[in-house]
Amino acid sequence: MKPKKVPGIPSQVRGGFQDTESIKRFSSSEEVDFKFDILKDRFFEINSWNNYSQGCISKFELCDNAGESVSRSPKIGDYIKILLTKINNPEIEDYHWVQIDMIDKSNPNRIMLQCRPSKLPGNEFAGKTIHFHSAASTSTFVISKGNDYIKMAIYERNQQPNKNTSFANSIKNIVSSVIGTSKIQWKSLADGLININ
Repeated sequence: MKPKKVPGIPSQVRGGFQDTESIKRFSSSEEVDFKFDILKDRFFEINSWNNYSQGCISKFELCDNAGESVSRSPKIGDYIKILLTKINNPEIEDYHWVQIDMIDKSNPNRIMLQCRPSKLPGNEFAGKTIHFHSAASTSTFVISKGNDYIKMAIYERNQQPNKNTSFANSIKNIVSSVIGTSKIQWKSLADGLININ
């Protein structure tokens, strides 16, 4: 299987990739427009993503460029702090960090938000990438609509395990990258976000 060629999505050069898509169809364009407006609100409420995910135990938290939690729409340069498993009193090493490097609202029928694995906020020139994928990887979240549907998709490109860390974490990152743990999480998130009754 080859990665889908989607406008605005980085080219697949090396490593792994994943295409995760969920579509919901409706009987009229008016209903599509109404549901898409709801989907846009959900899409930009990153702190609430885990509430919409069906069976997803990940927790998403939007943070500013200093790493402080914020309750607003995301901006380029913001971070998303992700806890992939349910842990009581998690430590800093239990989280994964990505930084938002692109938000595209230029098409009224499509919105894109792209992230890359990152270092801890405020530590731009030192420290290590805090994610199981390397900083060359991208995750692009896309919501879109057509005449009779709304769609939520996550396109991951150039997924390589992050080896810029301790030996133990390098092994853990290789395992996580190989088994593709994020695919299940992303499918649950995509299905949940477009499940608008």
